[in-house]
Amino acid sequence: MNPKEILFSRPVAVFQVFRNISIYEKAEKSFDNRRDKSEWNKISSKSGHVINDELYLPEQIISNPDLLTCDLITIEDDNVPNPKGDYNRCLHLARNNKFDIFEIKKKDDIELHLKYGYFEVGIPRRENFKLGEIKRNKPIEIKINGKTDSSLTSRRARVYKEQAYIFEYIGDFDKCKILREPYDSTVKHVPAERKVIDLIKQLW
Repeated sequence: MNPKEILFSRPVAVFQVFRNISIYEKAEKSFDNRRDKSEWNKISSKSGHVINDELYLPEQIISNPDLLTCDLITIEDDNVPNPKGDYNRCLHLARNNKFDIFEIKKKDDIELHLKYGYFEVGIPRRENFKLGEIKRNKPIEIKINGKTDSSLTSRRARVYKEQAYIFEYIGDFDKCKILREPYDSTVKHVPAERKVIDLIKQLW
């Protein structure tokens, strides 16, 4: 059976996003103790892919009310399997451009901006600023870390968070094909050639 095909109202940019978030306590502050968490793995993905210039997205995307009118669709994969499952987002960049700890803005090019939050990033505080432009076939990786108390009103142990995101602009598409279960996962590797913006700070 041929997969169902959905037409967009206009060409939509598609980003592949790889995400690696590691949360640890002081006992793991040595990088050697958490090296395996920081290194990128081969990823078994069911969140969508492009084959022969055709975009394939999982069936759950149909329930997104912005699917047919959005500017940007994300294909998101976590380095460590996410118990909630990987997911996709449909963004209108003029009014709905928040993506985790970032804002994605459309000007002459598509721009990636840091959107700082204490609980999302931790201290030391960073100012919000433009990280760079995301262009076709020029992946960009952002690395950032911070420390937070589990609650501002309690005395629970301090935790540390190290985050890495890779954004890859894989193309513009005017339609997609829908993947219905059961379907095979796709093996993905993070792009070897990428620009790295390193915002890692010494935390001790």
